[in-house]
Amino acid sequence: MHRVPAIPFRNSYKKDKQNRLMAFISPFSGLRYNLELVPNLARVIAPPYDKISTAERAALWERDPYNVVRLILPPPSSVETDVATQSTAGESPGWYGQAAGWYRDWIRQGILRADPPRFYIYRQTFPYQGRTWTRTGLFGALRLEDNAGPHAHEYTFDGPKADRLRLLGATQANLSPIFLLADGEPAQWDDIFSRSGTLLLRFEDFEGQVHELYAFDSPPLVKAVQDFIQDRTLVIADGHHRYETALNYRRMMREATGRDPSREPWGSVLALIVPMASPGLLVLPTHRVIRDMPERWLERLQEKAASSCDVTPLADGRGAAIRELLGRPEHRRTIVAAGGETAWQITLKPEVSVPSLQATPAPLRDLNITILHQFLLGECLGLTPEFLQNRIRYLREEEEALALARREPGTAAFLLGGLSPRTVFDVSRQNVRMPQKSTDFYPKIPTGLVIRPAGGLEPAGTAD
Repeated sequence: MHRVPAIPFRNSYKKDKQNRLMAFISPFSGLRYNLELVPNLARVIAPPYDKISTAERAALWERDPYNVVRLILPPPSSVETDVATQSTAGESPGWYGQAAGWYRDWIRQGILRADPPRFYIYRQTFPYQGRTWTRTGLFGALRLEDNAGPHAHEYTFDGPKADRLRLLGATQANLSPIFLLADGEPAQWDDIFSRSGTLLLRFEDFEGQVHELYAFDSPPLVKAVQDFIQDRTLVIADGHHRYETALNYRRMMREATGRDPSREPWGSVLALIVPMASPGLLVLPTHRVIRDMPERWLERLQEKAASSCDVTPLADGRGAAIRELLGRPEHRRTIVAAGGETAWQITLKPEVSVPSLQATPAPLRDLNITILHQFLLGECLGLTPEFLQNRIRYLREEEEALALARREPGTAAFLLGGLSPRTVFDVSRQNVRMPQKSTDFYPKIPTGLVIRPAGGLEPAGTAD
């Protein structure tokens, strides 16, 4: 087994005026589906592993024998776990080796072929609520450091990190990118994207999204992009577990080999960087559904929250109506609590001092997600993180959450409005984190557009 030659890195990160390490990205030799053997990419891409439902996993598994889902999740089974919060090891302990076997076989068969080192420009055009949106970003290999890197905005779960580490160790590949936000003048980003180079692929998927991938490797442009990124502030939009897993893999490999991570493939991670100014940056809320709620929890919540919140019943408890309500700027501190056939609007009053919120870092106090977890669930209902850990589900669709609360006794749904990308960016820059699953950037970056070898495999064949 041959090692992939490492792309030359600069000796060290630059430092800014505050002596902070600055981000460095490099071109990389990406693995892509061979269009001669796999002409319909819509059949082989998949959402990120933690956004694939039980039904969708089965559908993707059956859709095509080369669908990338086979590399990121175990086969469908009757014991599927919540992969967003838990490890999949209990489903099929041997699946990591099976995924690695498929990955190597697809390389040997020419299903996956390697590009020469390059940067990629990715353009994603998608429909949402009657409009067409476009989001453009830069794929590169982001160098990892122990005490520097992009700002995180969410806490993570141990189970998925252990799970992804086993998969990364088996495949030695970044199968899915982390999704980063970056500051910078729109005109500067437009200049980079306007020189997007060679069109490698363009296709429409089954959801009506159009995906375009371009590449460039001109040394002057590569250097200009690297210099530009080094001056940017980066924030993780999506992929916190994958990022922390890449850091853990880097530490593990450094201890095992004694090598300089900056000169090894495992010293970097596949990243897509999208400018904050992108008009296609949408953040959807992630609603909470909690089972095994205490007796009379809704009455207790109304009683405990009454002095600090306006608590009123909702006349229209449909998902669409709640979405419209929570999307209004005046309701950024509002949560809807639903159980059985009833739903209540709970809005924290202005200038109210709540002990559990005062103990929270200032940038987080006004966020609906903090009001829910710290005040309503914690202070009012006494629900601890340990209690919630295996009783909480995270859902995107309001109607799905409401249906579970109606159908399952002892189950509550807590619905939230979405945060703006600017709020996520500004909070993250202050080095504070929100609860897990606070944001849902939409749409997700598909897995299968480009894969980055991260540990020594030499891909077979070269893409055109």
